[in-house]
Amino acid sequence: MADITILFSGKPGFFGGLSNEMEIAQACPKEFKTGNPWSDYAMRLFVAGGNIANWKWKSEDEAEQQHQRACFNGLLGTFGVSTQEKGAIAGWMLSEMLTEVPEYLPPVEKKKKNRKK
Repeated sequence: MADITILFSGKPGFFGGLSNEMEIAQACPKEFKTGNPWSDYAMRLFVAGGNIANWKWKSEDEAEQQHQRACFNGLLGTFGVSTQEKGAIAGWMLSEMLTEVPEYLPPVEKKKKNRKK
């Protein structure tokens, strides 16, 4: 059984990455490495972005949610692990952050302001 405390104990880097991403990669359970719905969802967010308004958090503590989201975003922005490892770790993180695999929602389009000439 993997130690989940490692998932959110690192510090997100300013330009992406986590201070303990290599340790997390080594500890990541095999079940997240192929054919896992959590990891599939995480990779979809990584590749296409997404709207997370439908996430159902395990924790009701907003500070904890914010910290977990910062670690998740740091991981998605890293160049320190392979894309396959990133998907597996991100899936593992989400499985500990959320109560269920969310339905994928595409990113919300920002409205463009009309420019006057």
